[in-house]
Amino acid sequence: MRKANIISALIGMIVSGAAFGYTFTFKKFKNVAVGPEFFPRILAMLLFACCLILFVQNLIPLLRNAGDGKKAPTLSLRDKNMQKALLGLLIIVAFAILWNFLGFLIVTPLAVFAMILLLGKKSYLMNAIVAAGITILIFFAFKFLLGITMPLGFMENLF
Repeated sequence: MRKANIISALIGMIVSGAAFGYTFTFKKFKNVAVGPEFFPRILAMLLFACCLILFVQNLIPLLRNAGDGKKAPTLSLRDKNMQKALLGLLIIVAFAILWNFLGFLIVTPLAVFAMILLLGKKSYLMNAIVAAGITILIFFAFKFLLGITMPLGFMENLF
């Protein structure tokens, strides 16, 4: 398990370094104290720090030969949690693909509803209310508070 954690930490550090480097390609704005690169840089640094901690925590016992002797659990598609994780990933991919075609107001409540069901909440009416409420809240926050328009797909002319 420690070797898998070390490999994961190294991959995470590489990804965070690449993400941090990519932020230098963002457009610079004059008269703006905090540009669009600020938040992604903070996230990249936090990811790097967390991966570094994971790396050190797992490397020191490995160097001391104090491994627990347990093998890493194998991943199986028969595992219910693995199936839920893959289904969640599928929902996110479908959300990203359908975002521009159908628009935010149609795809988001469907994705939120599906994710709530995936988490085990079986109250369909309450799930629908929560999904619609979250969608409306996010839409108005972006449109009126932040001044950012969300893709509306075929409903582009309505709003």
